[in-house]
Amino acid sequence: MLRPALRFVGFVAVAAASCSVHAEDPPAVFDKRPYAEAKKAAESAKKWFIVKATAVWCMPCKQMDKITWRDEKVVKWLKDNAIVIAIDVDKEKTLAKKLAVAAMPSMIAFRDGKEFDRVVGYKSAEDFLAWLEGIARGEKAIDQIRKRAGDRVGADGKVDIMARLELARALAQSRKYDEATDEYAWLWDNMLEHDAAFTGVRVSFMASEMEQLAEQHSGATKKFKELRDRATKQIGTDKAGFKEVKDWVALNRIVGDRQATLVWYDEVKDDPRRARLVQYVERDIRELLIEAERWADVGLLYEHPIGDFEREHASVEFSARVNFMGDISEEERQQIAQFQREDLRRKAGIIYAALLAADREDDAREFAMRARELDESNAMLYALITTALRAKEPRAEQIQWKDKVSSKPDDELARLKVEVQRALEQQY
Repeated sequence: MLRPALRFVGFVAVAAASCSVHAEDPPAVFDKRPYAEAKKAAESAKKWFIVKATAVWCMPCKQMDKITWRDEKVVKWLKDNAIVIAIDVDKEKTLAKKLAVAAMPSMIAFRDGKEFDRVVGYKSAEDFLAWLEGIARGEKAIDQIRKRAGDRVGADGKVDIMARLELARALAQSRKYDEATDEYAWLWDNMLEHDAAFTGVRVSFMASEMEQLAEQHSGATKKFKELRDRATKQIGTDKAGFKEVKDWVALNRIVGDRQATLVWYDEVKDDPRRARLVQYVERDIRELLIEAERWADVGLLYEHPIGDFEREHASVEFSARVNFMGDISEEERQQIAQFQREDLRRKAGIIYAALLAADREDDAREFAMRARELDESNAMLYALITTALRAKEPRAEQIQWKDKVSSKPDDELARLKVEVQRALEQQY
C-alpha cells in the first residue's frame, strides 16, 4: 500500500490535504519566534525547548490544539519551564527533515540545545503533562513504556501484548531500530499465543509499522526477511492454511516483495483446491493487481461489485450524519465525509474500469449506472471516465453521459469526452 512520506498518528484515520481547514486562533502557549531564535532563547533561559510538528490536514494535531495545548495545567507547566513553538511540516520541509519528523503530531523536547526525548501521536492533556513531568525528572517516554510493558514472560506467565506493541512502536519512533526490530519480530511469533484478539491487528496495523521500520532500517529488512522465508517454506506445502497464507502475504508486503505474492497468485488462481485461500487474501491481491494495473485480473475478483459498493456508500453517508467522535466540529466532520466520498469515487472508477477490462460489459454498465445514481456529481463521472481511460477501456457510452450537478467545470468533462472519442478512434 502506498503511503505519504509524512503521516499522522492518532484517533482519526482519515484526512485529506485538499480539504479546506477551519482557521482558529492557535493556542496562546506557542511562541511566534522562528525556530533558531526560539531555540537560542530557551538555551539562554535554561528552559526546555519543545517543538510541535504539525500540518493543517492533521486531525489529531487540531484536536490537541483545541484541548491539550489549552489545558490549564499543561499551559502553566510550559509557561514556567519551556519555550514552545509549532512548525508546519509542509511549509518547513527542510527543518522537518532535519528533525526526522515521520509522523504527526510529534512533540520534541530539547535540553541545552540537544534533543532529549520525543513523543508521537495524539496525547490527552493528562498524558502530555505526565510526559512533561517525566522529562523534568530526567525520564524518557520510552522508560515509562518499558515499565508498563514489563518482561516478555511475567511472573504469572502472562504478557501485556498491548504494552509490548506500544513499546515496539516507541522504540521505532525513538530510532532505536535494532531494539524495535527485535520486539516486532518477537511479537510476530508470539503475540497470538498470549492474546488471540490481536489476530487482525498483527497483519494490518502492526504489519504496516513493520513495513515502515524495514524501509528505514536495513537490519529490520534482514530480520523480517528471515520470518518471510520461514513462512515461504510452509506456503509450498498442501498443508498451508488461511493463517499461513495471510501471514506470508503480509510479510511479503513488509519486506517490499509484493511480486512474490503476485507470482503465487498466478500459480494458484485457476486451482480449485486453492480457491478459498485466494478468497481469504483477495483484498491484498486486489490491491497489488491495482498497483500493477492488471485491470482484467482485478475485474475477475469482484463477485458482487454493486452490492459491495452500495454497502460502502451507505457506511460513508451514515458516518456523515452521525458524529461518532463527538468532540469535533460539524465542519471538520464534513471535511472527513468529503474525503471519504472522494475515496469512494476513486474506488468506483477502479471497479468500473476493471469490469470493462475483464469483458464484463453488462456488469460494468450496471455498476456505472448505480454508482451515478448514488452519486450524481460530475466528480463521479470524472472518476469513472478518467480511470477507464487510464485502463485503456474507453466506451462510446461515456461520451453520452450527462452530468446533473456542477461540482466540476463543464469544460473539464467536455475535455474528457474528447479524450474518450480520440481513444476510441485509436482503438479501432
